Amino acid sequence: AGTSVHGENAPAKAARQVTYGGFLLVFLCAPIALLLAALWRRLRRRHLIACGLVCLLAFVYTTPWDNYAAYKGLWTFDPAFVYGPPLWFGYLPLEEYLFYFAEAVFVCLVVVALSRVRWLRAESDP
Repeated sequence: AGTSVHGENAPAKAARQVTYGGFLLVFLCAPIALLLAALWRRLRRRHLIACGLVCLLAFVYTTPWDNYAAYKGLWTFDPAFVYGPPLWFGYLPLEEYLFYFAEAVFVCLVVVALSRVRWLRAESDP
């Protein structure tokens, strides 16, 4: 195992830092769970269909250029912070694909929540 400039070995440093999966749990899954709990009775079939379409669009649109950027080395995913080698196809770990979907679901739920705010509704415009 390599030693960093500060004398700390890489596995010890990795154990102290959050993984990509941990990041997703804290910053996307937890807020999604809170939004789902708050909006559960207001969610309709049309919301679920729209969210599914947004997830599909996020996946189809983002996968090619994100893989290309990782292939070209614009960004990398340290194996110490992801759950394994790239999955499915390309150069991205599972967490990156999960990020597409979790971010899309989060945004969709925020839009539904904001649609309940009276002054943001289209019909409230003069």
